[in-house]
Amino acid sequence: MRFVYQSALAVAYLCVAAAAAICNGKIKPKVMIITFFNSEGEIYLTKSNTTGALDFRAKQHRVPYASPEFPYLHCTADADACLMTTGEAEIQATATTMALLADPALDLRETYWVLTGIGGGAPDQVTLGAVTLARFTVQVGMSYEMDAREAPPAFNTGYVPQGTESPGAVWGSVYNSEVFEVNGALRDTLTAMVDPARVADSAAAAAYRANYAEVPAFAPGAAPPAVHHCDSVTSDTWFTGAMLAETHKRRVDLWTNGTGTYCTTAQEDGAVLGALVRGALESRVDFERVAIVRTVSDFDRPYPGQSVMDNLINGTVGYPIAIENVWVAGESIARGIIGAWNETFKSGVPAQNYVGDVWGVLGGAPDFGPGRVSGGEPVVLPGAKAQQQMVKSAKHRTRRSRFQK
Repeated sequence: MRFVYQSALAVAYLCVAAAAAICNGKIKPKVMIITFFNSEGEIYLTKSNTTGALDFRAKQHRVPYASPEFPYLHCTADADACLMTTGEAEIQATATTMALLADPALDLRETYWVLTGIGGGAPDQVTLGAVTLARFTVQVGMSYEMDAREAPPAFNTGYVPQGTESPGAVWGSVYNSEVFEVNGALRDTLTAMVDPARVADSAAAAAYRANYAEVPAFAPGAAPPAVHHCDSVTSDTWFTGAMLAETHKRRVDLWTNGTGTYCTTAQEDGAVLGALVRGALESRVDFERVAIVRTVSDFDRPYPGQSVMDNLINGTVGYPIAIENVWVAGESIARGIIGAWNETFKSGVPAQNYVGDVWGVLGGAPDFGPGRVSGGEPVVLPGAKAQQQMVKSAKHRTRRSRFQK
């Protein structure tokens, strides 16, 4: 029995060491592309027949408990890259991500997770069609909310951080899903893979963004699309208008200790990252291998003379190029990771910044929030502890055998 156990463990470790895309019947992708609704996912499938592009139509795997609308994982023939659509909004994104983590057919321990979706953009930072890569996502929906018309006269917004008594308060009640921080070094490495010359633009988008040119602060919004480093906010509420945009910009600044820069809106980023933190605690994923990519389909506030309602309903002229650029960015990144797997990505891109959630459950000292809960050490769950020890033992035996040879 002991021999069978040790042999099985040795074979399992050799599969990990070989980074085989399919090992012992398990799908072991190098890259997992996450999209959130049909158009974002379909662009990858449609573009699969483009010369030189990754073909996500080659393999299909049904993921138990995934969205009934999007039940299948789509992969390349070698399963090096896979594509999953979660469904829109936080509940859908969390549930599908957890379904992926729980699927026994998948080995995700070395997988890079690349979240790619569209969102609104702040014209003081980005423009229509822009590609953004984030280090932070902030859950701005976690607030006390009152109608601004009934707020105290001294308040400049109806949003107040939970557990506090004023909009400018930093921390009150903490649920541990307010902020997530990902690997900045990985973000920088992946950014170089997105060719700015390939970022799509359109005449309609150019004409619309020209309306922002008369405001000096909105010069980025009037410019052609480019690739940016800036951060996303997560909320299921679609908001528009200068007041709410400034409110959430201040929240990002407060909750990241001035390190984050708000530029895009999203419904799902924090939801996926919350699930991935739990996956990391169970040794199912490596949270240092997560990237957040958003492309801009519309602006979060109107141009001078435009109503907020018109901006909300008629301001989505950047939608076609934002969808196109979801694929431009995501597919370029996936190909880049696969192409440099042995040289760069198999061993990982070491983070130079804190990576994790508000409480520091993965270890380290958060550079935002009220402080860690585990003294800088990761929270180790009982099952994960045993699994980690098995992997360490297998690695030690392998290193020793190589040295002896």
